[in-house]
Amino acid sequence: MATEDARYRQSSQFRLWSFSPSSLQELRRKTNSLARQQIAPRLPADPPPEPLNVDEELQLVKFYTVELLRAAEFCKIPTDSRSTAAIFLRRFYVTNSIMTYPPTELLKTCLFFGCKADGVYYPLGQLAKMFPNTTSEQILAGEYLLCQGLRFAFDVRHPLRPLEGAILELRKRFPDEERRIQKAHARTREILKFSSLMTDAYFHFSPSQIMMAALLMVDEELVDRLLPPVSPGDASADPARATGLHSSLRDKIMLTIKSCRTMLEEERPERMKEFWGPENVKHLKPLRRRLKQSRDPDRADLVALQRARRDYAAKQDKKKADGTEDGAVFGDNDSRDAKRRKVEKQDDVFGPPL
Repeated sequence: MATEDARYRQSSQFRLWSFSPSSLQELRRKTNSLARQQIAPRLPADPPPEPLNVDEELQLVKFYTVELLRAAEFCKIPTDSRSTAAIFLRRFYVTNSIMTYPPTELLKTCLFFGCKADGVYYPLGQLAKMFPNTTSEQILAGEYLLCQGLRFAFDVRHPLRPLEGAILELRKRFPDEERRIQKAHARTREILKFSSLMTDAYFHFSPSQIMMAALLMVDEELVDRLLPPVSPGDASADPARATGLHSSLRDKIMLTIKSCRTMLEEERPERMKEFWGPENVKHLKPLRRRLKQSRDPDRADLVALQRARRDYAAKQDKKKADGTEDGAVFGDNDSRDAKRRKVEKQDDVFGPPL
């Protein structure tokens, strides 16, 4: 039977959306550089405004992730679906610049599509009514664009599920510590519902590793109890070797978990309120102003962009129906019919004998 780790390595989340820190930074750098080159000639201002750099884009992605989480809470979207929507937003802006496509529109699309990806029914019209000056068409306008940005990989595995398994195991093994386990459970869920979504944890670690790192922030002893002990079979065969391998494995696991914990500690759940604090608003205000000035004018209106694509597709379909494209490549219908009659007159469809 395949282990949980082996099954995770077969998922699209691991195959398509797992990166080393250096490769993720390089990918973001290329995305930012390409956006600068493409947008600068289209801006009407002369000289054009200073575009955002990689770090500034990431700060704004975090800001709009908080906006998405607040909107999801207001719309009463389930926890798993709001987490899926947040990861969709962060994935999209890895290979697409925040200057190219408007985050204020994409976050609404992510909320709707996150529910669909998780099999949660949320009426489109009802979601549109939750946002001011928003129509159903605006939410749907970025849907296919979002799918392309996600590379059509909609599977998102969250650390909340392995947390429930870990808590069940702790309750089973330590029934006398229910209050302690319950407290750790509640605090760990708060961390996973915010810190893991605001950082790059999903890009670097597996759901179980993220869960263990969050629990490590709350209660280190419980994590130590969850780590696998030396099995009796290995110890009886060669106790010294088994102990050495076990110690090495534990050290490797703890090193990974502590690395993830360091990342999660950068965005503790309390930061949710700080994002709308006076100091943070003052810091983000010039970035949002520069974003507005340097965004791609040809892609700012997703509805108009979607309509233009539909019109182009309709024209292409009309050309195919009229036969204009086929005629340009294969000749007109009259010449093809003449060739067909010539072949039919022959006794042998493969031609006369040599």
